[in-house]
Amino acid sequence: MSELRDRHANIHVIGSLDFVQTLFAERLFDRLTLWVYPILLGGGKKVFADGVVLTNLRLIKPVVASPKGAVLQRYALADGTPGVGDMSASDQEA
Repeated sequence: MSELRDRHANIHVIGSLDFVQTLFAERLFDRLTLWVYPILLGGGKKVFADGVVLTNLRLIKPVVASPKGAVLQRYALADGTPGVGDMSASDQEA
């Protein structure tokens, strides 16, 4: 898998969750860009399935939301032990 990283500067994955999970397991990514759409389509495969490697991420750009509610989030691979964040009152809307 590491030769894939050597050959390609950018890899965009749309719809192949098996491949995404392999990238997580092998830590073959520097940035994770997530688009979240406000629709529910029923059952399906989880992006962060059971057994995914614990990974620490940090937000690298402000979250962007479209007028219809799609949300763009950009994270970088970070060192350290994964943990939960702090949703203090200053970070939440009333």
